Amino acid sequence: MRILMNDAQRGLTVVENDELRRYELLVAGTTVGTLDFRLLGQRRVLGHTEVQADHRGRGLATTLIKAVLDDLIAEEVQITNYCPTVERFLQGHPDYLVVLDPSHPPIQSRSESQADEDPEGPFTPLQQLVQAQHSRLSELAARSQDSNIDGFERRRTTDQFAAVAAQHAAAVADVLVAASRASSGGDDTALLDNLKQFEQALRVLTGKTYGDARFLNLSASQVWRDTERLLDEHDSLETRIVSSLEQLHGAGKAENLARALAKRQWSSPTRPHPNSPHAGVAGRIAHQLWRIADTTWDELEGRGLPAEPADHANRHSTFSHYLFGTSDDTEPTAEPRTPQTHRDPRNK
Repeated sequence: MRILMNDAQRGLTVVENDELRRYELLVAGTTVGTLDFRLLGQRRVLGHTEVQADHRGRGLATTLIKAVLDDLIAEEVQITNYCPTVERFLQGHPDYLVVLDPSHPPIQSRSESQADEDPEGPFTPLQQLVQAQHSRLSELAARSQDSNIDGFERRRTTDQFAAVAAQHAAAVADVLVAASRASSGGDDTALLDNLKQFEQALRVLTGKTYGDARFLNLSASQVWRDTERLLDEHDSLETRIVSSLEQLHGAGKAENLARALAKRQWSSPTRPHPNSPHAGVAGRIAHQLWRIADTTWDELEGRGLPAEPADHANRHSTFSHYLFGTSDDTEPTAEPRTPQTHRDPRNK
């Protein structure tokens, strides 16, 4: 562990923790702030800055970021930044912009790249789909930590969160990461690394929830903080990749990706498998095999999971509007068929 800054007067220390791949801000020897990073060749990718709630409002995030950037500049290491807090610091301190790697800039999200041109424009189908999924996971995470509901309901909701998150992670690896690799989008490596860490966090979360002895020494609040931190990072990376793919391929290809992502979601494993292959042919085969195993185990457990939506009557059904982001007043292009009943995706 390497010390980057030591302010004895304020009791502040900033260190580089190579093992956990993060910079840490310590107050009187206790870690209260972190800034994640990963190594990509000679470059560093900054992920997410977080300061514990009871230490916010004291400028500690700025202290942490300044110490990190000072060290990187001194070491002549350039970065690709995905942290909004670091971005705000750079905007307010332009003399630090030299730390950015101009050959590997972060891909701008839609809100950044289109705000001036189209501030009120609608989300595209692919953007709508990923935003809906992010919102769904955030809602499940919040309910899982609601102290006003009983323990059984919290465990059930946590299990649903883990299942939906695992399915989404596998679908993103099979569809979005594959599309980004094929088009040299540039963000697939960071997203793939995030997916592996996120699935590991989901494994710890479910283990803690159901009393796995390996995780009894961990606090539930810390487990949820780690999970939500990685989920936030995932949301940011996925949004950037979606923006990149839409810029590269246009609306038509993006809508096809939205349909492929939605379809793959319901045929993906329902449990996290962080140590299995995630990308390429090996990843797709692993996901198919784990889907079979997970479905079998879910049946044996009688596990209650979200059901796959019925095959909608036409692309402009209510579910299609929600899923693909089309306007509610879109005229149907085909005569509606008799809607099918909902089915459990585990009953093949």
